[in-house]
Amino acid sequence: MSVTFSSKSRVVQEATVNLMASDNRSKYGWRPQLSVWWIGAAAACLGFLLLILILGVVAHNSKAIGHQDSKCENRISSLTADRDALRDERYQLKLDSINLTKEMEVLRDTLQEEVNRLNLSKKDEPCQEGWKTFNGKCYYFSTSGVTRSWESSRKYCKERGADLVIITTKEELNFVVQSYRVTWIGLSDREQENSWKWVDGSDLIDDGFWQVGEPNNHQNDEHCAEVSRSAKRFNDVPCERKFSWACEN
Repeated sequence: MSVTFSSKSRVVQEATVNLMASDNRSKYGWRPQLSVWWIGAAAACLGFLLLILILGVVAHNSKAIGHQDSKCENRISSLTADRDALRDERYQLKLDSINLTKEMEVLRDTLQEEVNRLNLSKKDEPCQEGWKTFNGKCYYFSTSGVTRSWESSRKYCKERGADLVIITTKEELNFVVQSYRVTWIGLSDREQENSWKWVDGSDLIDDGFWQVGEPNNHQNDEHCAEVSRSAKRFNDVPCERKFSWACEN
């Protein structure tokens, strides 16, 4: 009976020692082999998840970059098409300009031919009775002793299909001044001061026709031009004065 009790006591003591040893291994950093396996498995899972995350980010960025590249290519294609269209339009405008220039030249030549033809036919036509011929043009000089204002003289000419004379050459000037001492001509600045124009609307080109010191617009009332036989030059005077006149047709 005592022997049996002693054996059981030793068994209990050995179990106690083993349990204490196990507790000591746990206390001083020893882990069972099963815990180490779980840690490795968890690390492997985390690594796998991290790899998936990285691959997902790379795939997303690649898709975004591909989308941007596609947009850039479309934009470049659109700009290239616009450039080509503008180049074609510019080329067409250049062709149109060349064609218009050619048409203008043809019209100009045709018009000049018609003018030349009319001038020739006009030279062949005799002037009206009482008119004088000079260089293919017809001139009318008012009756001696009859005078009118500049406006009244012009009205007289226009009623006969003519207008006050336009002098463009020295020869024509000498022809006009030989008839009377003072003669109205078709030159005035009534529309704009110091802007002398002929009755056909053209500007006075040669200022050398004026007398020295003229035009001076004395007393701000000289807006019509006359030519004198003595000076053989233009002079500005008040339009209301009465002189002889010369018409040109």
